[in-house]
Amino acid sequence: MVKMLIIADDFTGALDTGIQFAKKGIITQVIIGSRTEQIKVSETARVLVVDLETRPMKAEDAYSAVYQLTRWAIRFSIPIIYKKTDSALRGNVGAELSAVVDASEENLYFIPAFPDIGRVTLNGIHYIGDVPLERSAFKEDPFEPVHFSYLPAILGDFAKNKVKCIERMESKEAYIKEKKKIIIFDAGSNKDIEVRIQELKEERKLSYLAGCAGFAAFLPAALGLEGTVYRKYEKKKGLYVACGSLNPITKTQVIYAEQSGFLRIRLTPRQKLDIGYYETEEGKEFLEKVYQQCIFNPRVIVDTFDRRKEETRKYAQTMGIDTEEIRFSITKCHSIIVRYLIEKGVDYTIFMTGGDTLMGLMKTVENPEFIPVCELSQGVVLSRLKWKDKNLQIVSKSGGFGAENVLTEIADKLVEGKGENYEGSVHNRRKANGNT
Repeated sequence: MVKMLIIADDFTGALDTGIQFAKKGIITQVIIGSRTEQIKVSETARVLVVDLETRPMKAEDAYSAVYQLTRWAIRFSIPIIYKKTDSALRGNVGAELSAVVDASEENLYFIPAFPDIGRVTLNGIHYIGDVPLERSAFKEDPFEPVHFSYLPAILGDFAKNKVKCIERMESKEAYIKEKKKIIIFDAGSNKDIEVRIQELKEERKLSYLAGCAGFAAFLPAALGLEGTVYRKYEKKKGLYVACGSLNPITKTQVIYAEQSGFLRIRLTPRQKLDIGYYETEEGKEFLEKVYQQCIFNPRVIVDTFDRRKEETRKYAQTMGIDTEEIRFSITKCHSIIVRYLIEKGVDYTIFMTGGDTLMGLMKTVENPEFIPVCELSQGVVLSRLKWKDKNLQIVSKSGGFGAENVLTEIADKLVEGKGENYEGSVHNRRKANGNT
């Protein structure tokens, strides 16, 4: 029987929160889609994660999707609902939190902080490290830039008159008698989170919760959820990174990996945006070239960062492609390349950066089974993808997560060994021509 529903707005977020339970041995099922009548829950699942893919939606549509799923969960007597939010508060946060409040007619207790990665909330202001959110790298997100740091402002009109901010030292008397509100807790440390969880537990108020993976990590123990099903990762011949994220944090990670010996292949504007390109002779030759490079290079990145400023946007304007089309064309093109490599039998772990990138692959393969396995580092989740006769190992990471060396760190864990091939990758990187 399902004890907890996690409602996510993108796939990497679904995984980095779901893994907080899976790594404790709790059977965790991950589902994509908003149509409640199509949800098929495993008999063994204790935690159900549903990715609604609402982050790029209009706020009204995101509200409706979350409202309907919350009502479905209440109807089926799922005792705990957790609305997963982005740790940098991108997307339709206000609309989605409001939907849970309206559907449940209860308070929703929201801890947006993730202290382990330097994301804290103080006096209602969200910080990335020491920098207010609106001055961080997330203000430059090409699709979902964040313009505010103060939580009520971020939540916007949908949450108007529903928000109450609680500072670190305020007691539970400041919020416990509120009704139908989004209660936002400050948190500057894990201890702050633990204190609030204990208060909510004492008051039997752990039914409607919201936050990112940072808050979720404390819930298995707090909710008394236990499991015995533990899974491990395997070392593979190589690591292939499909980098669809355009986040500046990811760009720094890609540059570091290239300087550390990864073969880097940069997609041209046409290779990013023209899905039909891969049906042409030139496109087929490019796919084969990537495959051949993988044979001789155990660490490969294919990314979408421009060589020259604004070259992709200028190409898009010339072709009449709008910003939203850019976003989804990039993910589709990455998925075409990855599928080609899988069908050619490349036995590499596939590392996908950005929720859209991973979702692009999921839409390309038919009837996949996706199982979270473990967390390799903070926010970096390894899962198994069962598709046809293939058992694939997939790593996912939000574009805004991770230290500068995260790609090299993960490669060191997952690639069978540096050896001759790895040393050769530096040589091949220097020899590579065309789009590398």
